[in-house]
Amino acid sequence: MQLVSIIGAHDSLRFAEIEDHLPTASTSTISKRLNEFEEAGLVSRTQYNEIPPRVEYALTEDGDEVRTRLEPLLEWATENSGNA
Repeated sequence: MQLVSIIGAHDSLRFAEIEDHLPTASTSTISKRLNEFEEAGLVSRTQYNEIPPRVEYALTEDGDEVRTRLEPLLEWATENSGNA
């Protein structure tokens, strides 16, 4: 859920920028989730033919709709994280 929210808060993000937002997540987990979201049609991956190579991730229309629906849940989880 956080990954969709983080990407959606920006026009697009490079992998390293996504990692910066999720310091406790492993590189392999982030990569796996991005691949799953891309296959599900929630995230688009754009590769630029540059040196060094540049890849950017952005939400698709479906991904943006998921993000819009997730935001209230994420806000609630943040507000209630210490009330277990």
